[in-house]
Amino acid sequence: MGRLNILLLALVLFCATQVVELQHESRTLFVALGQEQQAERQIEVDFQRLQLQQVALAKGERVDRVAREKLGMSPPAPGTVVFMPMEGGFQRE
Repeated sequence: MGRLNILLLALVLFCATQVVELQHESRTLFVALGQEQQAERQIEVDFQRLQLQQVALAKGERVDRVAREKLGMSPPAPGTVVFMPMEGGFQRE
């Protein structure tokens, strides 16, 4: 009977240590999950900010201003533009 009690005590101690270890691992994973969720929210905020910047940079007025000021571009002179209709051929402006 003594050996059975010692075996059962060892089994109970083993199970108790496993429970403690798994609870610790569970808490560690929960903390890591919270950190990753916070990082995800920050990435979403950054992505929305970048989308707003992209819209602002792609506005026609800004593109026109950059083309004129930085690239020295100007509208084509009348008569130099050639329009091609869908049927074929060409027409001068």
